[in-house]
Amino acid sequence: MRFSNIFPSDFRVNSFKKVIGALVVATVLLVAVYITYFFLNPKTPIPVPFNLPKVLIKPSPTPFVFRSYTAPKIEKKNTYTIFMVGDSMTVALGPHGGTFNTYINDLYKKDGIYVLIDNYAKASTNILTVNDQLTKKTTYWDATFEPLLSRDFDLILVESFAYNPLSELGLEKGVIRQNQALDELMKTLITTHPNSAIVFVATIAPNKENYAKKVLLTLSTADRILQAEERIAYLTNHINYAKAHNIPVVNIYDKSINAQGDGELKYINPDDYIHPSFAGVDFIGHEIANFIYNEQILPR
Repeated sequence: MRFSNIFPSDFRVNSFKKVIGALVVATVLLVAVYITYFFLNPKTPIPVPFNLPKVLIKPSPTPFVFRSYTAPKIEKKNTYTIFMVGDSMTVALGPHGGTFNTYINDLYKKDGIYVLIDNYAKASTNILTVNDQLTKKTTYWDATFEPLLSRDFDLILVESFAYNPLSELGLEKGVIRQNQALDELMKTLITTHPNSAIVFVATIAPNKENYAKKVLLTLSTADRILQAEERIAYLTNHINYAKAHNIPVVNIYDKSINAQGDGELKYINPDDYIHPSFAGVDFIGHEIANFIYNEQILPR
């Protein structure tokens, strides 16, 4: 007897539909149970049927922001290298520091140490152009220096550039911009030469009533005083910036003021009443050399 004769065709079709329906319902229930299980157990890893490619995301480095200076430990050596940056007030010391070079080597020679000095300062430049002294060749008389940042050094002396103020910005905004430029300079020096020391220098004070008397012939006394006071503002701000940021500073400015509270004339060149005289250059050299030696900026 054939199977088809026992169960009519419509019965077989209905039975098949019921079986398929039951399988679908069972599958849906299993998927629902599976999903519910993993939602209620979030710590249970969900298996992945194939290996996904791993993408490594490197975190972006945090940009360096200068806030306070910590001097590096300078190793004692037989020869130290000092670089100088600044305007014409620093140019006056000569390509290798002049008397400053003589004085500091006189101090260190008793310890068997020699000090090399290269002066990158450039006349008629302000703090906003200091990057040129860092990144370009500098020619000074018969000396040509490779870009400062391309060379190794143990100490850099940063003068104030105060005799070339940012007058076009006005005093308040100019001093703010001076601070911003010093922030940028410190960031550059610390990140490119982390093992080199940084010292600020504030040069001699101007004499208010005589400022630029031999070159700015038509200025009234009142205008001379205003120009001198503008330069004093940048000098004192340079000093205050150094103190606020824990930067060693050679404060020649305060020591060059006479009993009347004005710039000591013997330190100022009578040919222009702006730049240092021979006595002024000598004084600046002594002050910087003694500071470096006594504070052991370069160990002995």
